[in-house]
Amino acid sequence: MNSVAQPNIGSDNENELGECKGCGVNLVEPYVRCAECENFKMCLECFSRGFESEQHLNNHKYQIITNKFAIFEFGWNADEEIKLLESLADCGPGNWNSISAQVKTKSAVQCEAHYMKCYVINAKYPLPAMFIFSLEMPDPPIRPPSIPIPFKPCEDPCRPLPESHRAQNMAGYLAARGDFQEEYDNYAEWDISDIYFSPDDKPILKNLKLAVVKIYQSRLQERARRKHIIRKFGLINNSNHMLRYLRKLPQDLREVEEKMRPLMHIQSHPIAHDMLLQSIGVELELKKKIKKLQNYRRNGISSFRVAKMFEKLKVDRESSKSRSNHMSEILPYLHDPAALAMWLQRQAAIEAGLGNTVDTSLILPTMRKTAPPIDLTDLPGVEKLNAVEKEFCAKARLVPEAYLTYKASLIHEFSRNGKVKLAGARSIVKIDVNKTRKLYDFLIDQGHINT
Repeated sequence: MNSVAQPNIGSDNENELGECKGCGVNLVEPYVRCAECENFKMCLECFSRGFESEQHLNNHKYQIITNKFAIFEFGWNADEEIKLLESLADCGPGNWNSISAQVKTKSAVQCEAHYMKCYVINAKYPLPAMFIFSLEMPDPPIRPPSIPIPFKPCEDPCRPLPESHRAQNMAGYLAARGDFQEEYDNYAEWDISDIYFSPDDKPILKNLKLAVVKIYQSRLQERARRKHIIRKFGLINNSNHMLRYLRKLPQDLREVEEKMRPLMHIQSHPIAHDMLLQSIGVELELKKKIKKLQNYRRNGISSFRVAKMFEKLKVDRESSKSRSNHMSEILPYLHDPAALAMWLQRQAAIEAGLGNTVDTSLILPTMRKTAPPIDLTDLPGVEKLNAVEKEFCAKARLVPEAYLTYKASLIHEFSRNGKVKLAGARSIVKIDVNKTRKLYDFLIDQGHINT
């Protein structure tokens, strides 16, 4: 089926909606009306089943009839607007208690405030929002999603210290001045620095010089375009809004956002990009639910009541399985009495409800599995690393951009003081102490810093 129209205001009288052609029940909004068959209406349940009759087929075009949508302001739907106007005609303006009793869903104060705002004070009313947009705005603004966009142009510009981590995160962007320390195509001016026009220039030489100037102008336009995109979409971390915005996203949606960030410039508005991400997030959630339902179906489950019991039994089964696998942890160390004693002490603490309060890492160091190296192939900044640095970042599980940032900070500290102590490195590189020690030793071995 294809929907051919938006919901109509007052398309049918509420008291004369009629009966559903499929099941015969009295229709209530919202319901479906066929656009090809005359006076053919059915309820949503029959529509979802694909009901057909002699003259109606389930592939006909249709209309969704409802008054449950806002016209003038959010919180007031079309049905309430109609009741308000009808009660005003019956009771007269000022009789707000009687008007509220007829509207039923709004108080007297709300009815009076809405009437004054939409029909008396504001000169744009009673034009609906769609007509206001068409009269004043060629491109109607998109309603903001629940997640706010990370950039607000009216904020006071950020002025971090030149050598701070915040300044490094901003990639040399000077928010108060509105440009970068190093511009895009930074040496574009070199190509025209020696050009000057002389009255004695031949026409072909003059045209060549003019062509070079046009090329330079196009490069300036590209530079301005990139700045506009950066400001418009908030790609420069000039506040903590970007970090808070990314932390609110689920992990899988955060990865999608990082991949789609280069495509922001093709969006017409920053909020459109955020709404696209929200739609992708809804799609991911639906896929998870579908996989869950498919799992239920494979296990012969056909009702949600049985599904709840299945989930509970699954949790119990996993916990019992983990308890049964405890012995596999200690089997390789049967000939080590100290390891056996420590394992038994830990199990006794767990069964007593004290939790795992025994540190077995000192006696069973080989039981801890080392994390595998990470894949740096598609990570940003990997092209700036040499072979030795790539191998180090993979084993230490450091992303290239973070490694380059920490390396620059430590080298700057070394150039300023002539030495870098491990304690000083830990105060600069605020990550895991073990990774900091590995990075510190690696930079010393490579000759970038010294103690």
